Order: sequence, then structure tokens, then C-alpha cells
Amino acid sequence: MGISEQEDTGKAEVRGMGGSFQPQALAEGRRGYFRLSDHRAMATVKPILRIFDYDKALAFYKDWLGFRIDWEHRPESSPAYLQITRNDISLHLSEHHGDCSPGARVFIDDFQALAPFHQQLLDKDYKYNKPGLHTPFYDPTALEMTVIDPFGNRLTFVERL
Repeated sequence: MGISEQEDTGKAEVRGMGGSFQPQALAEGRRGYFRLSDHRAMATVKPILRIFDYDKALAFYKDWLGFRIDWEHRPESSPAYLQITRNDISLHLSEHHGDCSPGARVFIDDFQALAPFHQQLLDKDYKYNKPGLHTPFYDPTALEMTVIDPFGNRLTFVERL
């Protein structure tokens, strides 16, 4: 499947198996193409990370990293499920065993002011994690820091300088 664009009109169609799909035309109830400039923003991705202990998760994500709880679902005697956010970064945390596996890695690109954030984390003296800050092999103009939560999930923050 792909998007093709006609140079003269700026119109595009999505082609896949069995023909083509023209979302704008479909939305307008007509046949034809849609303009790429009319296409709306992409969907938002929110990774789900497996946690095993609600209090340890809050100590790591909220108290140390500075995320805030947007909402949570914690029925009595049931696993917790919550959304946390820090600036433009939103994550879902789940104690439900079927949602995902521990040990995931989330790559957070274009993080702003990573060096001061790194220092802020070190100043909080969280005894379970002392992240380093380095230049990654893949981009000599970037800074990178990886933190590991109590459940083996890694968050890699990258600032492009």
C-alpha cells in the first residue's frame, strides 16, 4: 500500500490490494481524489508499558521523571491501568498481564533541554537509577540518556543539537 501524488494537481490516492481508496472523496460522498494538504495530522501513538507495582511505578514515573497522572482505572482488587504525561510524551502503564510484556523500549526523539533534565534527575538522587548522558554512535550532534524503570522497561531520551 502506498500514497501516490499527481504532480499537476497535488491530489493523491491510497493504493492497496484490490484497488484504491480516496478518503476525502469518501468523506464528501463523491468519487475522486483527495488533496494531500487536506489530510489531517497522523494519529497519536501511546505505548503501553507493563508494570507490576503501582507504588513503584509512581515513584519512578511521577516522583522521579516528573510525569503527571492524566487518568487512572484502579478498581478495588484489580490491576491498575493509567495514562501519564510529561509535556508531549504520553504513556500508558498497565498491571494487566495480557496487555504487554515487560522489557519494552520507548525511543523519545527531539527531547528539549536534555542536559538540564539529566542533571535534575541526578539531583533527585533516585537510588535505583543513575543515568548517563552521552553522544550516541548514530548521530554525533545528539545527546542521549536511557533510564530503566523498576520493571525492565527502558525510556531513551534524545536531543538533536
